[in-house]
Amino acid sequence: MDRKERLQATLNGENHSGIISGFWYHFSQDAMYGEKAVQAHIDFYNAVNPDVLKVMNEHMFQIREKIEKPEDWRKVTRIPFSEGPYPGLIDEFKAIRKALPADLPLFATVHGVLVSAYHATETPGNFKNPENMVSRHLREDPESVCKGLDVVAETLIELCGELKKAGADGIYYAALGGEAYRFTEDIFTSYVKKYDSMVIDGINDTGAISILHICKDRIRLPLYSGIDADIVNWDTHDCEYGIGEGRKYFPGKTLLGGFDDRTGILVEGTKEEILAETDRIVKEAGRDKLIIGSDCTLPGDIEPWRIRTVIDYAHTL
Repeated sequence: MDRKERLQATLNGENHSGIISGFWYHFSQDAMYGEKAVQAHIDFYNAVNPDVLKVMNEHMFQIREKIEKPEDWRKVTRIPFSEGPYPGLIDEFKAIRKALPADLPLFATVHGVLVSAYHATETPGNFKNPENMVSRHLREDPESVCKGLDVVAETLIELCGELKKAGADGIYYAALGGEAYRFTEDIFTSYVKKYDSMVIDGINDTGAISILHICKDRIRLPLYSGIDADIVNWDTHDCEYGIGEGRKYFPGKTLLGGFDDRTGILVEGTKEEILAETDRIVKEAGRDKLIIGSDCTLPGDIEPWRIRTVIDYAHTL
């Protein structure tokens, strides 16, 4: 089997030798765009020889209208795709696809609806604060804010289609907003989950593999149940739901993860500890419909041998 065939066999729950893995990290600021971004992905591939590769997306969503109060979201209009922030991402993705082996599955990163609205209206880096503007406005006047979020979701679905045309095997959709400290369950299920479901359904309609990455800490995993993603990934070390519990909330889906992303065994442990943790993850989650990975992006300075240790060992399981 080549790598695409092994990925598909994993998704199908078919027996095949070994378990595949998926690890990634944010590249340095000087390698976020253009040719340097392309080269950074190629260098990562050469250093790690991964089973799958996720292409980062540092191109942030844009809104032309000025947003100051909740009702301003009603004025948001779609920017033609060719005039928006994403043509550069499409060019980078095409270049990465051309440079890497044809059998290597590529996942394209697409930021979630809520965080994309945040990127368009505030300085990056403050989304964790539940009082950021889009989160605050959604609590105050959800019906107005949803007029703008409709536009965001429609644009992201168009982006997913363009990435599929550019050669993406899958879309890694990073959903934010499910943290316990941000919204009530009612606000989340009524006004956030519906958009994540909408984009995942849009990805599925393109024929791409859909990966639901539930980002941030203290997420309420059961609230995401029912979103029809092919693969699900979340922060198992900063919430009460371990990798094995994903079988309960996402029956029949492939689970991705198991390792802590910023600290812990993969980042700091010995080779023997990494191997033992790989065994523990497989024991907890089961080997079928499993992609071994981490909660989120790894530190950019992680030593490649650590990632290779997991990948090579998992192939023997």
